[in-house]
Amino acid sequence: MKIESNPNAIKVAFLNPPSLSVEDDRLEPPLGQLYIAAAAREAGYGNLIFKDMSGCKTEDEIGRKMKKIPDADIYAIGVFCTTHRYAKRMIARIRQQRPGAYVIVGGPNPSALPEFTLADLGADVVVVGEAEDAVVDCLASFSDKTPVKGVVSGRPRRDIDSHAFPARDLSEPASYSRKLMGKCALSMIASRGCPHGCIHCNSTVMGAGARRTRFRSPRNIAREVASLRDKWRYFRFNDDCFTEHPQLEELSACLASFDIQFRIFARVSHLTRRNCELLKKSGCVHVSVGLESMDAANLEIIGKGSQAGLERRVLNAKEHGIAVRSFFMVGLPFDSDSNIEKYFVEAAKLAFEEFTVYPLIPYPGTKIAQQPEAFGYRIVNRDFRDYVQIGIGGESCYALRHERFGPDDVRRWKRRAEEILRSSGARDSKNSLVAK
Repeated sequence: MKIESNPNAIKVAFLNPPSLSVEDDRLEPPLGQLYIAAAAREAGYGNLIFKDMSGCKTEDEIGRKMKKIPDADIYAIGVFCTTHRYAKRMIARIRQQRPGAYVIVGGPNPSALPEFTLADLGADVVVVGEAEDAVVDCLASFSDKTPVKGVVSGRPRRDIDSHAFPARDLSEPASYSRKLMGKCALSMIASRGCPHGCIHCNSTVMGAGARRTRFRSPRNIAREVASLRDKWRYFRFNDDCFTEHPQLEELSACLASFDIQFRIFARVSHLTRRNCELLKKSGCVHVSVGLESMDAANLEIIGKGSQAGLERRVLNAKEHGIAVRSFFMVGLPFDSDSNIEKYFVEAAKLAFEEFTVYPLIPYPGTKIAQQPEAFGYRIVNRDFRDYVQIGIGGESCYALRHERFGPDDVRRWKRRAEEILRSSGARDSKNSLVAK
């Protein structure tokens, strides 16, 4: 294959693999890939395409889409636990179709398991962490006929206002199922990283808890919203913790000027009356919080001890007309038959609108996966391709056995917790009236 030194002559395809492990894998365009595509475009690579293979319901449908992988010189593929197997098939197909193509993969799972991913997928490069600048370097190396190979570490920017806005024009946002108030919603981020290194959270593999969290300026966020506001009024901020923003008052004032509606993720400790007032005035209609457990000992061991006793702050959001979704986990170290019953009855009294109950899962790169014995666990299913929190028919993965309980106990606790929360009038998240 002839390699051209002119960046515009190099065709770069961004691919998003499918998954049959979840009810809907086509909720939103992959924001990370669109950020990388924007960086490539800014660096002079103008021949870019984006192919999203999500939305398949059967293996036959996936097979048909695999036959339509576009021809390109370079392929950049984002990979998660549940899409790894299909990324592998995709790369095998690319090797048949374009033997000289250059294949780059990245995302949370490759970042957690870079050497394994490189060997198992047969990629040329695995980029670990934030990938914009590292991928541009890889493109340049290919352009210069000295393609980089192996594992490459991303270089997180301190000033994240310097990133170009995601190349949303490459995707078809209206073809995705992400909704807010029944309308199509676009995803955005206001920050990168998270200062809390919770032992179960796979955001850690992308840098959360390990380096300084970086925030976009309110003015930069406002510029992006302004660029979208003519067509879009509904947004989802994907930040691990939107309310961590040090300029929350100024950011809220900026967003209020656009007459938009949006949803966020927050720590319950941040749901003060003042913050909830700001959020409501700025257009926030839905907040998701990880209460995780009502047991202080569980919260302490997973890294959320500072929020113990603050659960009632969800009522501040409710009083300001913001719908609350609460996430819980079962199978935490101090869970038992008696306290599951006790603490979920307690949680039900908080009267949040929506809930999701997950089993604890040892995602690659998390402390639970790296040191399970330190928390009393043994991993009984190491096939990360099975690691889904809520899959088809509401099924979850039970990959851990604790010294005091096993997967069957956790499965039973999940069912009982859901029964208790439903009895209070709360809805399963999948039946949300506000946000999908």
